[in-house]
Amino acid sequence: MTAVPALVASLTLLCSTALPTSAASAYDLRPRAWGNNVNGQLGDGTAKTQRLTPISVVGLSGAEVDAIAAGGTATTGFAMALLGNGTVESWGRNDKGQLGNGASGTTDEWAVPSLVAGLAGVEAIAAGGSHALALLKDGTVRAWGLNDKGQLGDGTTTDAKLPVTVSGLDSVKAIAAGDSFSMALLQDGTVKTWGGNDKGQLGVTPRPAKSTDPVPAPVPDAKTPRTTAVAIPELTTVKGITAGASHALAVLADGTVMSWGNNDKGQLGDDSAVNKPYPVPVLELKNVTALSAGSQHSIALLQDHTLRGWGNNANGQVGDGTTTTRNTSVPVPGLSGVAAVAAGGAHNVVVLSDGTVQTWGLNDKGQLGDGTTTQRLSPVQALARSSSVSMVAAPSSGNFSLAR
Repeated sequence: MTAVPALVASLTLLCSTALPTSAASAYDLRPRAWGNNVNGQLGDGTAKTQRLTPISVVGLSGAEVDAIAAGGTATTGFAMALLGNGTVESWGRNDKGQLGNGASGTTDEWAVPSLVAGLAGVEAIAAGGSHALALLKDGTVRAWGLNDKGQLGDGTTTDAKLPVTVSGLDSVKAIAAGDSFSMALLQDGTVKTWGGNDKGQLGVTPRPAKSTDPVPAPVPDAKTPRTTAVAIPELTTVKGITAGASHALAVLADGTVMSWGNNDKGQLGDDSAVNKPYPVPVLELKNVTALSAGSQHSIALLQDHTLRGWGNNANGQVGDGTTTTRNTSVPVPGLSGVAAVAAGGAHNVVVLSDGTVQTWGLNDKGQLGDGTTTQRLSPVQALARSSSVSMVAAPSSGNFSLAR
């Protein structure tokens, strides 16, 4: 990837806004975290204590942080930071080796950042359920952590405590990680996927010959994980990718979006609730510049710096002020000047062009950062205006948030 300035967890930004940092204090430049902290994923040196308002991640000077990523599930969490020198630090849950520091164990939790071993020249990072990816400047990809579904892409299903090379990948410019699958966008605009495919999230199943034919079961099936990267045949002009828990989206060169995988709550935006193991168009959506996906919902950032959302809305995560599930995209009212967006399990985090951070959706662990555990159907403020904040991250199945 050629200099992607503001990577959000599981999100490739196509219009990231570099906000001025000259007037920011050292405190302002530190990454902040809030929400669930059961595994030390907030990086403040503690564990088990959730935070209802943002706190600073220990030991990281934000001036050297180029990207942040958040991973985990509703009961686990870990996070990463890409530093300006091309190395990566990680913290939080490490039971599957997802921190990449050579250690792992059922009780392993690292409440402060530590170095991912053996990585240099990193250009982008992504975090999944219990695995992580790093894109190097030479266009190759490294992976580590849980590998039960082949999500590390090294041809095995063996977990890795240290980074391993994803087989058969080069000329990669963006990466994304779901719960148990992984994605790579290549320089030629094609997409490759690997890992679990129980919901069709790899997108490689052939499309039916007729639109009236039944949707086929995913191939490979749940019992046959894809341990190496394979191209999605129908995608050729992709500019950005994102991975939700078990669904994925791609924005094309013309600003339209394709989606595939789990669709039980309409998160594919194709006006149905039927899983699709091949790409389908997201309806009523154009002029998209960036995407993010949560557990069962999706968010799109448009050229005019507004948002549209769709999918599960039981906790208000779509952001339209209701709890009505949406099978096609609807506007997120009251937000303008959006510079970056990240979708968590059932919440969202955005940073505006003035550095203000706003959130909405589920808030049972304080993941909205507004000092309460009250869910919000419309955006509330987590961080006041700052000249330094330009990145946000949240795990696609989890319940904590990051900003820098």
